Amino acid sequence: MKAFLARAWAITAKDAALELRRRIGLTSVFFFAATALTLVSYAVGPFGLRLEDRLPVQAALFWIILFFSAATGLPRAFVREEETGTALALRRVTSGPLVLVGKTIFNYGLFMAISAVVIPGFAILLEWSVAQPVGLAVVVVLAGWGLAAVSTFLSALVAQAGQRSVLFVVIAFPMLLPLLLFAISGTLAATRGDDLTTAIQVIVAYDGAASCAAFLLANTVWEN
Repeated sequence: MKAFLARAWAITAKDAALELRRRIGLTSVFFFAATALTLVSYAVGPFGLRLEDRLPVQAALFWIILFFSAATGLPRAFVREEETGTALALRRVTSGPLVLVGKTIFNYGLFMAISAVVIPGFAILLEWSVAQPVGLAVVVVLAGWGLAAVSTFLSALVAQAGQRSVLFVVIAFPMLLPLLLFAISGTLAATRGDDLTTAIQVIVAYDGAASCAAFLLANTVWEN
C-alpha cells in the first residue's frame, strides 16, 4: 500500500509540475471562476430578495460556479496524456487504478484551490453570511472529493473522443446531480445554521460508492 501511494503521489506531482509550468489550464480555470463570480454578483447581487428567499438561490449559485469552474479544468486529467502522447507510455509502466488515484488527488487539490478563491469572493460580492462556517467547510471538502473522483474517471472515458469538453459535461451532470443536490442542501443548512447530518451522510455514501466504482473499473477504462 505504501509503494502504491508513493507511485500515485508521483503521478500527482507530475501533473502539478506540468500545470505549474504551462499555467494555461490553471489560468483558464481561475479566470472562469472569477468571471462567473463577477457576473453572478452583478446580475443577482445581495438585493431584491428577502433573506429567506436569497439563501437557497445563493447556495445553488455557489455550487453552479464550483461545478462549471471545475469542469473547465478537471477533465484535462487524462486528456493531457492523450494530447502529449504520454498515455501509451503510462499504460506500459503503470496500472489504471494507480493512475486514477494519482490524478484524482491532483484534481481534488485543484478543486480545493478553486474553492479557496470562490468562497471568499462569493461571500464578499454577494454579502453571503454563513452561520456554520465549519459545516460549510465539511460539505465542500467531502463533496469536492466525490466531484474530483467522478470527474477524473469520466476524463478517462472521454479522453480519446471528439468534442471532449461538451461530452464530459453531458455525461458528468447526471452522474454528479445527486451529489450536487445534497451539496446544495448541506450548504443551505450551513448558511441557516440547521442540522447537516443527513446531507453529510449522503455525501459520504456517494463518495464511497463513486470511489469504489471508479477504482474497480479503472483498469477496464485505462486499457481500452
